[in-house]
Amino acid sequence: MTYGSPMPGEGVKVAYTGTAGTTVALPSNTEVVRVVATTDCFIEIGTSPTAVADTGMYLAALVPEYFSCPGSGKVSAIQVASGGTIYVTPFA
Repeated sequence: MTYGSPMPGEGVKVAYTGTAGTTVALPSNTEVVRVVATTDCFIEIGTSPTAVADTGMYLAALVPEYFSCPGSGKVSAIQVASGGTIYVTPFA
């Protein structure tokens, strides 16, 4: 399935541990994000998100997922058992 076009040069990464890590604001024309994590984590997506363990959306390690995202939105992640990094690619 196609979700628009990835925005070259706009991908971001952020580390997370037992404390949530949150990306910078994504481009204002973002409609969808592709998120890949290096370890299992919980994520939240929005204009001012903070991921919370056990109540956020579970994201399995190394499995790319696509989500709707508001323009200028952010993605936040927190570890399940060990820290890691999320890689976020915005699509328009």
